[in-house]
Amino acid sequence: MNAFEFAQAVKAPFRKASLCGDHKFYDKFWFPVSSELEGAYPEILQETKRMMTRYVGFAPFQDISPDQIYISNDDKWRMFFLKGAGWTFRKNAKQFPVLMSILKRYPQIVSAYLSVLGPEKALNPHEGPWAGVLRMHMGLIIPDEEKCFIDVEGDRYHWKNGEVMIFDDTYNHYAVNGTDKLRVILFLDYMRPMKFPYNAFNWAVMKLSWAFPYIWKPLYRHWKWSRKFYEKA
Repeated sequence: MNAFEFAQAVKAPFRKASLCGDHKFYDKFWFPVSSELEGAYPEILQETKRMMTRYVGFAPFQDISPDQIYISNDDKWRMFFLKGAGWTFRKNAKQFPVLMSILKRYPQIVSAYLSVLGPEKALNPHEGPWAGVLRMHMGLIIPDEEKCFIDVEGDRYHWKNGEVMIFDDTYNHYAVNGTDKLRVILFLDYMRPMKFPYNAFNWAVMKLSWAFPYIWKPLYRHWKWSRKFYEKA
């Protein structure tokens, strides 16, 4: 069984063992970090705006994950990683002291990065690989809340500035920026709350995830990118 087959095999039992149920979208009640992030939005926004002055140097998605080029194959989806699979990119994290001070209090958050969609950009339908995490989005710079949205198997959410949303990204979904400006959101991967022993198994897999090329290769590529990014600063 390869990594993809393994991930598919645990999807149904992980959803069934979820303490917060099996849904496309989730109530923020289960995720207290949501209120902290929303409360700190003005400060996080300022950190984001300072970093966005170097947006053209952000890593394009297909350079970091070329095996997923079917999602996006141009330079109009760019990323700026703060954390990935538990690993912190220290130089990047230093640019976001307020945001990182919040995330450090929540070890359940194993990945964090800025996701920037260019003007008139749509991501093709896709599914997340691992049901052991739930995806959190926080709107940072949403130029038009009517034209910027994510569709999860027919249910649509329009991002809002300063608002956190949680969904299961293993359901098929796509994203759209229908404006002529950049759309910026914060992506967070939050370990799915589950019953024992599924929760223990989930954490064990996360700690071993560096053994999978699907995990370590993109993070290594981003590390190489960051060296060049700061050399040019």
